[in-house]
Amino acid sequence: MQRTPLDSLLRLRDQELDEAKKLLSEALARAMTASDAVKGAEQNMVRERDAALDLASDDRVVEAYSRWLPIGRAALDRARAREQDAALDVESCRTRVNLARSALEAAQKLAEKRAKEEQELAQKREQAMLDDLSARRVIQERTRDL
Repeated sequence: MQRTPLDSLLRLRDQELDEAKKLLSEALARAMTASDAVKGAEQNMVRERDAALDLASDDRVVEAYSRWLPIGRAALDRARAREQDAALDVESCRTRVNLARSALEAAQKLAEKRAKEEQELAQKREQAMLDDLSARRVIQERTRDL
């Protein structure tokens, strides 16, 4: 069967959807990694705070905590910023998947419409051929009767 531009469009739209799904999968993986980084940074904050608040710890632990706290907060802020960026990336990729899916569905509907039109045209041609054969038969019968 001959390839049409519509076949090429369908193949292209299908590839676009596959690529968008792949990008979404990668973005979701990055978002999970970023979320894990935030949890890790939060756990570090809690662990260090608990160590500093421990009544059994000496002044060096408290001083170390006070020096570490700005570093820990900055790490947590960076992790949260990466998590937010990853979430935005996921949403962007979801939108891309939805757009690609809609474009593919539109192309599929167009292909179905074209196939239906071709089927109807073929049926009309067949009917015209049958009508023509029937008319010839009637003419042949009339000429025989003469």
